[in-house]
This record gives sequence, C-alpha cells and structure tokens, in this order.
Amino acid sequence: MNKHVPTLPPNTTALERAIAVACAELVNVPVPLRDVWNADRCPVALLPFLAWACSVDRWDDAWPESIKRGTIKASYFIHKHKGTIAAVRRVVESLGYLIRITEWWQTTPPGTPGTFRLDVGVLDTGITDAMFQEMERLIADAKPVSRHLTGLALYLETRGQVRIGLATYHGDAMTVYPWIAEEIEVRGTLLQGGAPHTIDTMTIYP
Repeated sequence: MNKHVPTLPPNTTALERAIAVACAELVNVPVPLRDVWNADRCPVALLPFLAWACSVDRWDDAWPESIKRGTIKASYFIHKHKGTIAAVRRVVESLGYLIRITEWWQTTPPGTPGTFRLDVGVLDTGITDAMFQEMERLIADAKPVSRHLTGLALYLETRGQVRIGLATYHGDAMTVYPWIAEEIEVRGTLLQGGAPHTIDTMTIYP
C-alpha cells in the first residue's frame, strides 16, 4: 500500500486531507490499458464497453465469449470494407456461422445482374428468429448498395470427429521347383593307341 501523503497547504481541512489520502491509493489500482483494448485479452466484463468503443453494430450479452471477441475483432475490417462482399462474409462469420456467397454471374444460367444469394450454415447452435432478423439487417448494412439479395438459405451443419484406421498387409507368393539342368555336359579324356602286327608266310616243299 502506498503510504505517501500528498503535500497540501497549511489551511487544508481535515476532509480535504482525507480525500487526498484516499485518492492517493488510486496509484495502486492496476490499469491494464493494453489488455483492455485487446479483444483477445480484455476481461469479459469489459467486452461490452470495448465493443461500443469499436463501433460494433450488433451486440448481445447472451452470446458466447468466443463470438463476442470475434465480433469485436471483425469490427474494424467490416467498417473498412463496408459495401463489399468481403464485409458481408465477415459480418456473418463473426456471428459464428458459415457462409457461402453466390453472385449472379456464378450461377448457371447467369442470374439477374447485380444480385446475389447467401447460404448460411448455423452449425449445432441453431438460430433464433431475432438473430435471423438481426443478421438480415447486418447483411443489408454491409452489402454493396448496388447488390440485391435474392435468397437467404439456412442449413444445419454438424461437425464431429471421424476416426479412420488403416492397416497394410504385404507378402510374396513363392513356388520352389526341383532343380533341372537345361543342358547336360560330359567331359572326359580321349586316348588313342596303336600296335604293329608282323607275320611271315613260309612254304616248305619236299
């Protein structure tokens, strides 16, 4: 605690001195300005005031904390790009919904020039009548003046985890046959021999 007593003139009354001492304690009150002006770190209780300071067009205290912070963060972009399709997308996505924008030249056959339609996915949270009407108002406020909304379709989308298992089996099939020589080769030694044979024929007469 700060025990500093402010310097006061001699004619200061007791009440004024008490007020000065009480106000001196304000130096001990933390003022996290950097956190207060940051949509990610601002205390939840101060988010409505930050939304007002950032000119958020739509605010509902019943929103989840994530939507509140996302709406505040998207405010600057929306105001900077109002009158564009990008602003329409950011308005809807900041509310926690999915959006698909189809302009007139993206349809088959092409639609009326200057028109577009929206498909909004509300996930598991659903959407109330009040939120639907408010979303229509925000879209009308953010869309280009020259563009006209011809359709707004809502669809429910559910997300979950899908676990996929995979196993591989690898092997070789082998057939073993007895060995058979394609050619039989015989090797040996060839010997040649020769022998003389001599004979005499004798005739004896009486």
